[in-house]
Amino acid sequence: MAEAGAGGTLEERIAHAHLRLVQKQLGRLPLAYLLIDVFVAWLLVRAGLPWVGPLWLVMLLPMQVWRWRYVRRIIAAPPADPARALRILGLMLALLGLMRGALVLPMFSQPLHAEHYMFTMIYLGMLAGTGASVAGQVRPFVTWAVLAPGALAGAWVLQGDIDGLWLGALIVSLVTVLTGHVRDQGRGLRDYVELARDHEVMAESLRVARDQSEAASLSKTRFFAAASHDLRQPLHALSINATTLELLARRQTDPRIRELSQSIYRALDQSNGLLDSLLDISNLDADAIRPELADTDLAALLASIREGFAALAAQKGLTLRLDLRAPHATAWTDADLLRRVLNNLVGNALKFSSAGCVTLTLESGRTPAHGEVAMVSVSDEGPGIAPDEQERIFEEFYQIGNASRDRSKGLGLGLSIVRRTVALLGADLQLHSVPGRGTRIRLLLPPGQALPADVAAADPCAQDDRVEPLPGLRVLVIDDETEILHSLQGLLAELGCEAHCVRDGAAAQAVLATGFVPEVLLVDHRLREEHGTEVIERLRQRLGPVPAVLVTGDTQPSLIQLARAAGHRVIHKPVQGHLLTRALREARAGAPLGRPPDDPPATPSTTVAATAPG
Repeated sequence: MAEAGAGGTLEERIAHAHLRLVQKQLGRLPLAYLLIDVFVAWLLVRAGLPWVGPLWLVMLLPMQVWRWRYVRRIIAAPPADPARALRILGLMLALLGLMRGALVLPMFSQPLHAEHYMFTMIYLGMLAGTGASVAGQVRPFVTWAVLAPGALAGAWVLQGDIDGLWLGALIVSLVTVLTGHVRDQGRGLRDYVELARDHEVMAESLRVARDQSEAASLSKTRFFAAASHDLRQPLHALSINATTLELLARRQTDPRIRELSQSIYRALDQSNGLLDSLLDISNLDADAIRPELADTDLAALLASIREGFAALAAQKGLTLRLDLRAPHATAWTDADLLRRVLNNLVGNALKFSSAGCVTLTLESGRTPAHGEVAMVSVSDEGPGIAPDEQERIFEEFYQIGNASRDRSKGLGLGLSIVRRTVALLGADLQLHSVPGRGTRIRLLLPPGQALPADVAAADPCAQDDRVEPLPGLRVLVIDDETEILHSLQGLLAELGCEAHCVRDGAAAQAVLATGFVPEVLLVDHRLREEHGTEVIERLRQRLGPVPAVLVTGDTQPSLIQLARAAGHRVIHKPVQGHLLTRALREARAGAPLGRPPDDPPATPSTTVAATAPG
């Protein structure tokens, strides 16, 4: 029945509510009314009417059974038109009132005895019960009250004595009072239905707003993915050429070549930082980041971060200080994600400070909310943040004092990424800032176990930024961008690899037909006619489980999830040289296939399949 009343106009919903209450009340009364009716018939016999009571009971019982069966039927199968069902029940109630009122005349044709007062008490009880059973419907109640209790009141008044007048007035007063209660019950039911409808309207509005917000978020993520992909393509070729230039610069004595190489690298690093912010947002939106928790030596991590930012701090004339108040503190966290968070915080502190000191502090302690914690904070003596801005700086794209969108100040995504990553680590973030006196951001981390001395001395997530040769590594490269393909050709040749570079899966199969057995597949994801994952699967059907590195400029969440689920190493364009060589080195280390021991070593060479520019 509740489902039947879930929709429709307000009047239809009110009718459904009335009907549900009537069903509930009448479902409790059959046995009680049967006993009452039998007792009324017995009173008529005692009053000197031996045939009237039984005859009345025989005529009444079929009507009661009809009413109760109808109620059971509409409970089992809720009617499409509840108003009609209520009219039928009202008609049944009027007929019952008529039959009960018909007893008054023969009863009061007899001399007054105790039976008349008992008869009156029973009718008054039925008056109260009927007021509850009509569920706020005034018209059916008044109709029944006029036919039955009304007739009883008239009979007492016609007795002509003072007792009869008082009893008649009492009955009329009780009918009036109960009519008011029934009216109030009906109004309350209407108000309840209106409130429920308003609640549903509000819930629907909230659902629509939520769906619109989610759609906007997905649209933003798709925009990031598309924009990031298009921007990464030319930067990827530039990054590969910059790595090749660095390798060539190592052999030169002219400092201008090395300076040029470093300048290109700095520009690429800035571009990569902006694009990586988009990638981090896409990864977080895709729920594609899974922390790998372990005991982490915080002192070693902070020392490594300080070393990495020392040159930038010196360039700006700032002091970058390390304050190890708990030098042996550890945290149960993901060292790489924590490094990225701290890199962001330290980079911000240096970026927005023009003088003074930036301090990395490590301490341990206890808080009421978290118990034992390891605390890492980044403090600066910069301009500080106004109280009304302190919450907004964690919003995406929000930046203080960067109306001109100076790209050197980033995109305004860093602190949003920090907050979301900290939540992913199960840590807590606290901000304290005073305008003109600096800012401190503190991380409260779950404590870890003490690490062995030999482990504690090492940085848990140090990055190897060197571009090392990979002599003899057999690589099959598949990329449909001619400029990127030629850039990779030059880099892999400098690294000493034996590489074949082709544009699509068909050309890759042709290379394999010549007898070339790659140790690693380096495949672009978005090819002209196919996806890199599809090409990898077809090549593995022929080669076996050869390791693959998937290169993509796409940050679409679904791609990130599917590629990682398939076990591919994923690196994102533009790929820096040390990341590419590390991915290839790690892939070779885990590769199950290799050149047979009795084969002669191959001479490092690089070939590119003949293709038209595209």
